[in-house]
Amino acid sequence: MPDFVGKLKAVKKLLSPLAAFFVGTFIMYIANGLNSSILAVRLNEAHTPTFYTGLVLSCYYLAYIVSSLTSSHIINKVGHVRAFAGYISILSSLVLLHALYLDPWFWAVLRFGEGYCLAAGLMCIESWLNTCSNNQNRGTIMSVYMVMTYCGMASGQLLLNIPDTSGFLLFILISVCYSWALVPVSLTGQPTPAMAHHKHMSLFKIYKIAPMSVVGCIISGVLVSNVYTLGPVYAEQIGLDLYDTSVFLFFCIMGGMLAQIPVGRLSDKFDRRFVMMWLCGGLFLIAPWLQFFIDDGGIMLTLCALLLGAGTFVIYPICISHLNDKITDDERVEASGMLILLQSIGMMSGPIIISYFMQLWGPIVFVLAFSFFSGIFVLYAFKHIVFRPLPGYLEVTKTDPMPASPTRIFSKLAQKDSIIDKAKELFSEKKH
Repeated sequence: MPDFVGKLKAVKKLLSPLAAFFVGTFIMYIANGLNSSILAVRLNEAHTPTFYTGLVLSCYYLAYIVSSLTSSHIINKVGHVRAFAGYISILSSLVLLHALYLDPWFWAVLRFGEGYCLAAGLMCIESWLNTCSNNQNRGTIMSVYMVMTYCGMASGQLLLNIPDTSGFLLFILISVCYSWALVPVSLTGQPTPAMAHHKHMSLFKIYKIAPMSVVGCIISGVLVSNVYTLGPVYAEQIGLDLYDTSVFLFFCIMGGMLAQIPVGRLSDKFDRRFVMMWLCGGLFLIAPWLQFFIDDGGIMLTLCALLLGAGTFVIYPICISHLNDKITDDERVEASGMLILLQSIGMMSGPIIISYFMQLWGPIVFVLAFSFFSGIFVLYAFKHIVFRPLPGYLEVTKTDPMPASPTRIFSKLAQKDSIIDKAKELFSEKKH
């Protein structure tokens, strides 16, 4: 018992300085979860063809790609706090425009803007968290971060049941949640990362450092987007009503949430590559059988959704941790952008490919896709681990220690009008 209490205190000491990030992430993903599902439902109610629905919603992930390549320049120039506040404010306003006019192409433009802003906000948070962690606790911190994302997403699915006869109410609620998410992150006591100097990170360089993170992020993007964008379509096609659809999506995300911390702690103790490979191996084996039980409803629907989510939503945070184990603080913002880029490639292409084959062969393609793509990763991982061993990567990198208690709202580096101003000042002092 004393040992258990001691572990709880250690976890509290580790996570309490980061509470603002976790709360802000939770609120932001309540909005994101509800927004993703309500758009899919409304498009389906308007009798939009399944392929067009997948195409429209994939614009969101196309924007992720563009954002991952461009928004890091703004973050490095103005700092994490200002960039996050600006991007999420724009996102909050874009959501309201969906209520003005239901047109697939108009919504595609809005989804592009929303994807760009959210990806930039995630780059701020994820690079900030990785700067605050080291190789011994990164898996735990990222798993708690992902718990907040999936808990928020799951909660957002349940809000689908709120009556909305006007067609405006849910979009207003989404916008309000995005605005509230700004408050804890903007007022956090955690010092902002020092971004006066940063290194360029290319996809080739990242692949050379951590190839399994590259492939894992793409596969993760395909599987996660399959749940978010085509999950509601699949549920309706197999005969689930709106209530069972929301339950299915809720427990898919809850399965991912419940698996985060155990898997994260496991990845802190063992080779993260093996952890990813065995997770995908389990998903490969169980996914095809779920089709026979999901439409039974009740406990079988819940159990199938939990298993599907547990295998799907834990891959990305391990990929993040695996790469960040091997890079330094001045590489983290662009590295975070590259990982978001890779996942976005999967997120954008997944719904297009899978929705096309769903239209040809029916809803069974939805569950078979999990088995197919996870099987590809298992084959790649097995080949890579056998022929390219990576000993000792769990050694702690040189990372500034995370303060055990909150500090002042802004660090010294953020007291100037911009980080570039501070860099010029330091250069001038050194010159004289």
